[in-house]
Amino acid sequence: MESNKNSNSKSFLQGEGTYIKFDGTQRICLYTQEDDVNVLTAFNFKNEIYGRSYASLVEFYNSWCGFCQRFAPSWKALATDIKEWKHMVNVAAVDCADDDNSQMCRDFEIMAYPTLRYFHENYKQETENIGVDVEKGDDVYSHKKKLIQRIVQEQKEHRGVQYPNLQPVTSPDINELYDKAPKGTKYTFLILEDNNTIIGAELALDLVGVHNITVRYTQNNTELTLPTQIKKFPALTVIDYNKNILILKENVTTKEMARNKIKEYLQPLHIQVPSATTKPNIFTGKWINAKVPDMTELMEARERENLRQKVIKMGDVVFQADLETALRYSFKLEIASTKSISGERLQALINYVSVLVKYFPFGFYGKEFLVDLKEKILHAGDVLQGSEVNFWIREAESEDRKIFSSPAQWIGCQGSSKNYRGYPCGLWKLFHYLTVSAAEHNSGNPEADPHEVLNAMHGYVKNFFGCSDCSRHFQEMAAKKDMNGVVSLDTAILWLWMAHNEVNKRLSKDATEDPEFPKVQFPIHERCPTCRVNNTWNLQEIISYLKQVYSSINVRYIGSDTRILHFGLEGSSGNGSSIFIFKNVDSTRLQEKDVRA
Repeated sequence: MESNKNSNSKSFLQGEGTYIKFDGTQRICLYTQEDDVNVLTAFNFKNEIYGRSYASLVEFYNSWCGFCQRFAPSWKALATDIKEWKHMVNVAAVDCADDDNSQMCRDFEIMAYPTLRYFHENYKQETENIGVDVEKGDDVYSHKKKLIQRIVQEQKEHRGVQYPNLQPVTSPDINELYDKAPKGTKYTFLILEDNNTIIGAELALDLVGVHNITVRYTQNNTELTLPTQIKKFPALTVIDYNKNILILKENVTTKEMARNKIKEYLQPLHIQVPSATTKPNIFTGKWINAKVPDMTELMEARERENLRQKVIKMGDVVFQADLETALRYSFKLEIASTKSISGERLQALINYVSVLVKYFPFGFYGKEFLVDLKEKILHAGDVLQGSEVNFWIREAESEDRKIFSSPAQWIGCQGSSKNYRGYPCGLWKLFHYLTVSAAEHNSGNPEADPHEVLNAMHGYVKNFFGCSDCSRHFQEMAAKKDMNGVVSLDTAILWLWMAHNEVNKRLSKDATEDPEFPKVQFPIHERCPTCRVNNTWNLQEIISYLKQVYSSINVRYIGSDTRILHFGLEGSSGNGSSIFIFKNVDSTRLQEKDVRA
């Protein structure tokens, strides 16, 4: 058994289209951990925005807004394109569709989606401080142009000290340009361009960390450009420490072209220019023409997340869907994958199905199916083909048979990702349920076989369980912990609980452990405060806990069609008295030392 562990430290991205909220729950968003967009929430906004040495350009969006869905690819592209500027300006996003963020979005007076706001460095938290609106561009290039225009304005207003000087050069005097360069500058690269391009400002921001150089630009400065006799613009020039001007490249159409030329010039001078950060398949088109993603998957994921939170709040219960899914998996993917079943393996299958016939919580048609399945196996002769079992189960899954009450799905055994929990969790729950169900059905029957379910489980794990190491460990544990020494139905329940905790101890911190559901010694104190006192298990309380959790009256039907189950479903216990069942405890031969954590 695992314990759910929720984080309460911060929001962080996890997996495609999700992030972990402050309280540890998951939400759906338009940005993932693979993007360079900082996902903000009501819980981390203050820490990320106020009093920081960098500025932030924040998109306030609604994940169900079609325009926002189209806009997202270009916003991701911007964040990646200016990743080198992150220590100066951070590209971020807030999903106003998240209930946790709705009040914050109201406080910031977000009236339309998407809305872009610029928050300058050292921003203060005050009621009237809601950032400065920044106009959306048509694509990643125009987004960047709008941002640079904002930065230029910030510097005019005596802010933006973290940026290099982005004011265009207006003086025709090269000497003045060099004299006003930052201390330590040996080479000043000057981009001569018009008002329609931003190559100079882009390069200044990209290369701000390169020592001994500075990048400036001038726009439509004819007094400066005429003496150079440059014919094609934009053009890249360099002014060295002797104030000589050299034309490096005319007709520089992209910043990448200019950057490569600067890198080529500086390499012999032993000044390193880092390579630009790039990502494949960056969206460069107009965002209004972007394909709207299929939100069905996101909607389904949100519904699954809501269900997951509901399941966690329900505590220690068993779900019919988990039991049925484990049953299906065991037949279709383990038993049916065995080419031929004979001898000891065939007897193990008969024992397994016999236990299911007696104790599995099917409705009338389900029980009828199990009885029929048992008869088919018994009359199959000495050898049964796994393909035959596969055919019988697939036939049973047809909708008109009314055998299974739910599709194959995990409810209580759903892991934080697809590779966690699932079938191993479901199989444990199935056998815990069967041991308790056997005690319920045979209460007061001194002739009942206490080994019936445990032997069926042992035979199944030995002959069919797909994990060979797990099977070997279980067989060794059965011998070491004297499974054959169990003398009552109650001690069978306790033995399986002890075995489960032994496995949890072995697999704790293992790579297969779900980080959200760590392997622990159960029941944990919060679920059963009286089950362990002073680090010693109270077996009387343990048996009561297990019978309550795995009792048929505690099965939940989320995801199941109860009409199928309730048609002919038997009562919850043999004598109808759950009080008698919970108090009828026999811990003979199960020593305290064997179950102490």
